[in-house]
Amino acid sequence: MWYTAITMDSGGSARDAGRRPRLLVTGASGTLGGWVAALAQPGWDVTATYHSGGPAPGDEGVAWRQLDIGDEVQVVRLMTELRPDAVIHTAALSQGDRTDLERVNVGGTRHVARAASSRGARLVHISTDLVFDGRKGSYVEPDPPAPITEYGRSKALAEEEVRNAAGEAVIVRTSLIYSWKPKLDRHSRWLLERASAGERIDLFTDERRSPIWVESLAQAAIELVGLEYTGVLHVAGAQVLSRHEHGLRLLRFHGLDQSPIVAGLSADSGLLRPLDCTLDCCRALALLETPLPGVDDVLSANMGQPRPGP
Repeated sequence: MWYTAITMDSGGSARDAGRRPRLLVTGASGTLGGWVAALAQPGWDVTATYHSGGPAPGDEGVAWRQLDIGDEVQVVRLMTELRPDAVIHTAALSQGDRTDLERVNVGGTRHVARAASSRGARLVHISTDLVFDGRKGSYVEPDPPAPITEYGRSKALAEEEVRNAAGEAVIVRTSLIYSWKPKLDRHSRWLLERASAGERIDLFTDERRSPIWVESLAQAAIELVGLEYTGVLHVAGAQVLSRHEHGLRLLRFHGLDQSPIVAGLSADSGLLRPLDCTLDCCRALALLETPLPGVDDVLSANMGQPRPGP
């Protein structure tokens, strides 16, 4: 692995002989970041950051630090103190107005990418399929971003910040992340809460994505730290599903009535949403040892295991 050979820093001086490599995980109070921090512990000294959500319970092997990535001084101070060998940058806002999205997703990524590059730390940056407009589908890595939402726009600009930092970086574009352990992802929690209350759930049949199980994505991000690959990589699940199909599967898996789900068309909603943001992951499948199973395979493999309620 890449980190086993670390003996010199970017200035040519020897690093601590025999020490475990240091990993910084931003946004680790979120679903993906929490999984990354937990899975990386056996091989890394992990420092995980949170903004307002607080440390995740039960991660005794992780050093938790509060960090506002939108504050460059805080980012530089923490990077200087920790001297990480690698950074997995999961922190982001998925909702908010343009000002908030630009401060966190664009400015925050700029601060993290520049600080990582200046210290010779490898960066794995998590991006999204929503950098595309959804007209084409089966997007490959060289396809140019063309976002049509404020969130997608902010993440496309964040990708540019990573490129401009000129460090050793991977931009991981991924899709809908789903999880139920140790906690539900935000979309699944919303879905289960409404279904449990018998409230109507409108899900689109014409909006297609490549949902990915959080553990697969976390493991792929950690694996990428140890590889020499740089640039964009699409990492998503093997199965293409509409939002409607995905929702039905999740309710069935959690043992809930599927009748609250009502099929609809995004085209009839009046909302400006990308319809087909599916990702071609052939490059990742050839590069990674981490499997990227589809939703049906993941749910089948986990049937019968304890799952939290909404």
